[in-house]
Amino acid sequence: MSSSEGDATSNNLRGDRGSAYGDGDNDVVKEDWKKGSWSKSEDEILLEYVKRFGAKNWNEVWKNTSLKRCGQSCRLRWANYLNPDLKKGAFSVDEVNLITELHKKHGNRWSHIASQVLWP
Repeated sequence: MSSSEGDATSNNLRGDRGSAYGDGDNDVVKEDWKKGSWSKSEDEILLEYVKRFGAKNWNEVWKNTSLKRCGQSCRLRWANYLNPDLKKGAFSVDEVNLITELHKKHGNRWSHIASQVLWP
């Protein structure tokens, strides 16, 4: 990231926790929220937000940044794509065997199965 991109990202965070839209008293209307694909600059803004405030209060993201994304969209983007702890790639043979055994034991209770699998 170039220094000018870093400055732009920093400027998109609102340390005073004021609203990104107007005087802070008005909520953003649903029609103003952006939908669809995320841009690289939006990802950078969200990453900077999470570094600064943590991965919580997702409905506050649009108030503290220049993002026009709803809290759910930000949470899902973080959880499914940007989180550095996210394991990507194929399962190992041991992982497949463990998941298969847990499925035989618990059936389609996938949230329970997922809670039993410890990812490094």
